[in-house]
Amino acid sequence: MARKKSRRLTKMQTVKKKPAKKKPRLTRVTGGDRAMPPKLADTDGQIQAFWHNVSEQCVSITSSIDTTPPEMISREMRERWLRELRKAAVALGLLVERLAGGSTAEA
Repeated sequence: MARKKSRRLTKMQTVKKKPAKKKPRLTRVTGGDRAMPPKLADTDGQIQAFWHNVSEQCVSITSSIDTTPPEMISREMRERWLRELRKAAVALGLLVERLAGGSTAEA
């Protein structure tokens, strides 16, 4: 007569537990009491750094243009500069539209 196999787990067999779902880790944002997930904190930092860099560059470029005699800037160079600045403005406009068009968490 054949022996039935036991349904009990042996010492070697263990029940695999499902990993607990991790709660989102909140990060403090510099200069505030609000806490937010790391991804939002990173994006916030990127936007602040972007604004800082853009404002510095705008001041620098404006100063350079103001101190350069207009006759020194060739027509081709002026057109190239305008084209590059317009492309940057379009890219920034698209970014602003994407953020403005998104749904908010508060709504």
